[in-house]
Amino acid sequence: MVAIVTGAGSGVGEQIAHQLSERGYRLVLVGRTKEKLDRVGCSLGTQWVAIPADIGIAADRARVVDESVEMFGRVDALVNNAGLAIFNKMARIEEEELDAMFAVNAIGPVDLARRVVGDMAKRGDGVIVNVSSMAQIDPFAGLGIYGCAKGSVGVLAKAVANEYGNKGVRGYSICPGAIETQMLRSFLPESALPSSATLTPAQVAAKVVSCVTGETDLDNGAIYEMPSH
Repeated sequence: MVAIVTGAGSGVGEQIAHQLSERGYRLVLVGRTKEKLDRVGCSLGTQWVAIPADIGIAADRARVVDESVEMFGRVDALVNNAGLAIFNKMARIEEEELDAMFAVNAIGPVDLARRVVGDMAKRGDGVIVNVSSMAQIDPFAGLGIYGCAKGSVGVLAKAVANEYGNKGVRGYSICPGAIETQMLRSFLPESALPSSATLTPAQVAAKVVSCVTGETDLDNGAIYEMPSH
């Protein structure tokens, strides 16, 4: 089994890669920094390839899928984990920041799904899991635009189920609350939200991996809310 994991160089993506590798998956590690991907890959127990790419860029997305198929011959699972959050109220978000958030959080995952779901359907099996955010359910001030962008992958999960569920393809969207990652701490200090009140990357990864492997009781197309403590 072969899984593409975006944002695999750290945090939740790194944990997803480890947990999938432990279950025998071969991994396509995608992220912007090759050194981080190589570090993760070298700690895995199964075959892997690192593809440095920015999923906000169309040419990079095409290259990710093409190189994955060239390397492994197939893609059984796509985990849309990469994300970009710019913390500011919507009236203060610049146009280029708006474009960037939608490119990474919305257009990128949808395009990657579009590129792999057809072959999954032909084989009669496959899964697309999106790491979204509780911000798509109830965005707090400063994450409104981020929540809007992330909301699209919730629709993506349902679209996959509705359009390809009868062909054996599954789609899920996992919506975690605050996760103890560098991205969280880039705009929310420990004094505002202690680590004891956050989810760990491993906790979120475990839920994602259960969806990939089928070890979940969630319905196809489910949007799963995973609030922090």
